[in-house]
Amino acid sequence: MASDHVRGEMDITEHKSTFDGFMTMTVWSCLLTIVILLYFILVFAIGMGWMAALIATGVVGVVLGLALSMKTSWYVTVAGLFFTGLVGGGIVSLFGAFLAG
Repeated sequence: MASDHVRGEMDITEHKSTFDGFMTMTVWSCLLTIVILLYFILVFAIGMGWMAALIATGVVGVVLGLALSMKTSWYVTVAGLFFTGLVGGGIVSLFGAFLAG
């Protein structure tokens, strides 16, 4: 019954780990969205070159990771996004140069 309940005796470790996981995924999702949108904004809305925008976005990603005390996996993710952008931008540039003659 309700009278048998003693406040503070319930084991909440599973609740806490679920909430911590939810907050971690929320922070990761928000940061990834910010970094990806920043790159597209710099390239398409501002007209910055793709390489400069990629470097600026990488720097912002590292600074955001430092500001929020992210683990090493965040920096590996930023480096992976940088490398993917570098390869993709290089392929598109080469393809554009090939089409231009």
